[in-house]
Parts: sequence; structure tokens; C-alpha cells
Amino acid sequence: MELHDGVRKACVAALGAALLTLTGCGPLTIRTWVTVVPDESAGTVTLNNGAPLAIQRLGGAFLAKVQIDTTELLSGPVQGTIELEDVRLAGFVGGGIGPLCAWGDPAGASAGTVTLDILGGGGSSANLVLDIRAFTGLSDAFGLPPTELEQEVTFSLGGGLSTETLLAALRSGSADGLFATTALFEGASEIAGFPVEFVLDLALTNGARPPVFDADLLEFCGPLFAEQGPQIFYGLNSQGSYLRAKGDDEPKAPLVIPLAELGAAPGDLLRIRTVGTYSDDTVLKDGSDRRTSAVFSSTPDVIGAGNRLRVPGAIDAGTNVTTATWLDCVLIFCRFVSSDIPHDFRVDPQVDVVVPPNAAYLIVAPLSPEHYWKDDTGFGFGVDVEVNPAS
Repeated sequence: MELHDGVRKACVAALGAALLTLTGCGPLTIRTWVTVVPDESAGTVTLNNGAPLAIQRLGGAFLAKVQIDTTELLSGPVQGTIELEDVRLAGFVGGGIGPLCAWGDPAGASAGTVTLDILGGGGSSANLVLDIRAFTGLSDAFGLPPTELEQEVTFSLGGGLSTETLLAALRSGSADGLFATTALFEGASEIAGFPVEFVLDLALTNGARPPVFDADLLEFCGPLFAEQGPQIFYGLNSQGSYLRAKGDDEPKAPLVIPLAELGAAPGDLLRIRTVGTYSDDTVLKDGSDRRTSAVFSSTPDVIGAGNRLRVPGAIDAGTNVTTATWLDCVLIFCRFVSSDIPHDFRVDPQVDVVVPPNAAYLIVAPLSPEHYWKDDTGFGFGVDVEVNPAS
């Protein structure tokens, strides 16, 4: 016990010293896709008390929004809230059941509380009511409605969240990998009056990108997922950029979205909207900045930060956004240096833009107000992308 208390006090001291270098603590949002690791996950469906049938090609993710108050970090486990803003799970079941989809009930909410113990000793966990719908190929064949599933679930948030990983996330601008864990979900309902039981034993990690499904599963489940909204969320690294950077800056890679992943092609209209905020300073709380820009490209390539045209395949689209110019000096020799390129456009708060000819990728990044990315922070920032919006 004395050893454990000593380790805990050392962690408190280390975190306290680190926080002294920051300009503030307060409300903090972490918005991330908690993603199923297919090779380490399994599931079964039992229909009418028969033998359990394995769920093949099981995959998907939950878009989780966690909110805490970081002023409480040094006083012990932090209590906060969790909300699943989007749920997308899919697989295939033999025995005539066919494709299986699960998604968030648009008439309900999956939400609850979290306990984050980054100093160790108590463990981090989430407790929430999971409110989802499920639908299968068998249901579709018989013209049956989706199955309603609602239950309380509790699961560990894993050992990835610690003093060291939180500070590393601050330095990297990304919360990816903080919530590596496992979760067991069990539910019971009916299909055509027959009892059905679902069991999901999931290995989970987290990251900025939404799940990707096999084409046949997406064709069947996609319209059901869209009941939660036609848009799809992508997280942005607050330190990411595709623009030329100042000499002492070290921007991270921007978000690169294959248009095929969106189901978009040249001539389609994309609606892109910023979600959340980031900060132009190193703080452990939500910021107030939303400035974002984007560029289409024929390739996914983004070259070194010392180059002006870092996106060799850049294609002009939208209304051009003008970016920073600065004076670069070596001893007494100075020159003006520009980061501006003629191809990109401003995103925030929302923009509608037509995919130009030959475009295959959309590259998106925060447009740091001071044109300096290395010290930016924010774990709840990203963009919603919608293809061919209705209005």
C-alpha cells in the first residue's frame, strides 16, 4: 500500500509539474471513433433458442463524445459524461440470417457517465445506456421492422489512459489510442415473434477515422446508418497541416480522405462542416478556434513542411483562401516567405463545394490562427462530411 501511494504521489507531482507549463485547465471534450478490432473480436446470434451462429466479418465503431473538467485531474478520479453520437456495427450471419446491422436509435440516446483515473489505482470505466436498433437480411426478407435493443452496459476504458499518454497526446495533438480496451455486449429481443439473443465480445481501440465496411455490408447497412444523419465525422489532429510551415514549426500530417470512402466522385457536391473546437495554445481544455481549410488532390501525397506546394496533386476548387506570409531571416539576410497556394478553400463553419475533375482525395486541416501548429491542442475537433445534401 505504501508503495502504491508513493507511485500515486509521484504521478500527481509529475502531472502537476506538467500542467504548470500549460496556460489553463477546464472543460475538455474528447470526440473519437471507438473502433472494433476485427481480428480480436467475436459475436454470435442465437435465434429461437437454437445453436449460436457466429457473426462473420464483424466490424464497426462508436463515435464517442467524452466531456470532463481537467481542473479535477490532480484531486483523483475525474467524473464526466459520455455520449455515443453515432453507432455503426455490421457483420454477416449464416443460417439464413444474412447481413446484420446495428445503429443508434435516432429516437433515443446512448449516454451515461465516465470515470477517468489517469493517476492509477481505481481504473477508468464508462457506464451508459446503450439504445440501438438491429436489422438483418432475414428481417428484410419477411418485411419485418428493426429490432429495438436498450440496455445498461459497463466497460473498462483500458490501460491506455495514464499521465504519460495524456501528456503525449497533448504533444502530438491527437487522442488516438487512449481507449484501447475490450467490451462485452449482450442483448435479447424478438424477430417475427421468435426470441433472438445477440452477444458481442469486442476488442476496441480509438482513432479519428470512421469505420470502413465491405461493399456488400455497406450497401445493406448504409441506409440504416444514415438514419442517424447523412453526415460522417472525421477527427482532425489539431497540429495537422498541408501548408508550408515556419522553420521552427513541426506540423503533423493533415487528414487525407479518399473520396471513394465517402462514395463521392467528381461532380458531386460535398457539404463540409466543422465540429467542436481547438486551441492555438497548449492547454488542457477546449479552445475557441474553428478555422479550417481543405484542398482536393489527385493523390494522397503531402510532402515536407518546408515546401510551398506540399500537395503535389492539388486541384483548384471552391473560393480560394489566402494564408500567411512572413519574413524569414538568416543573420542580416531576409526574404518574404508565403504559405499560400491557389487551390485550397476555407471550410469553417460550413462550406458546399463541388468535387473537381480528376480529384480522388480531400485533404483537410486546421488553419492555425498564428500559422504555427506545434503548440496547438484539442481532442474534440473535426469535420462532418455529407455527399450531395438534400438542401
